[in-house]
Amino acid sequence: MMCTIQVTAQYYENYSDTNTPYWKPKGGVDFYFPLDADMALYADKKALVLAITKMVEEQSNDHCLYEYIDHEVKFSKPVVVMGLENYLSEVRL
Repeated sequence: MMCTIQVTAQYYENYSDTNTPYWKPKGGVDFYFPLDADMALYADKKALVLAITKMVEEQSNDHCLYEYIDHEVKFSKPVVVMGLENYLSEVRL
């Protein structure tokens, strides 16, 4: 059985050049890594975090940088619920 490792990372943009980079945080980004469920559940947690961290960092380049924050093992797809705008228009603060 497969699962998904959902990784939350900080996204940075380089506002300078590659010789003297100036990294500015620009929000979060999620990465999804498919993995066999047994590997996800029985892997050494430190080894798993190190592997994820390395893979996330490898997505970086001279213009954008990704930094691992946290991860979660998901066994199902997200449930999409439409219509939030209808409820927001009814809410009075």
